Amino acid sequence: MKKLFLAVSAVLFSLTLTFAQEVNPEEKAKQTVTEWTSQLNLTQEQQTQIYDVVLEAKKAKLAIKADTAQTDEAKKAEQIAAITADLDSKVVGLLTEEQKPLYAKIVEARATKQQAPEAQPQQQ
Repeated sequence: MKKLFLAVSAVLFSLTLTFAQEVNPEEKAKQTVTEWTSQLNLTQEQQTQIYDVVLEAKKAKLAIKADTAQTDEAKKAEQIAAITADLDSKVVGLLTEEQKPLYAKIVEARATKQQAPEAQPQQQ
């Protein structure tokens, strides 16, 4: 009976992984640039440059998250934070002086959003 239960559990687990939605960094980067375009009023040239920077960061983050050899979640979080900081500095370098304060608000909102789950008590 135990073996049957384990076999069924393994099959269900593998099906879940099979049908899980694949993360597409290109789509995520495009979505991010679209949001930022409306918030920051980006020019076409800025959109192209920022898309390249965001895509690079999304791919790097995805690679870290997918790395099964790295099991230390704190280290992964540090690496992702470093990628995000690098992204922010590159994006700020592409923005005008009028856009920089608006981008600072986006960064602040992102930080607040990331801290929110930590502030909530875990339900059991």
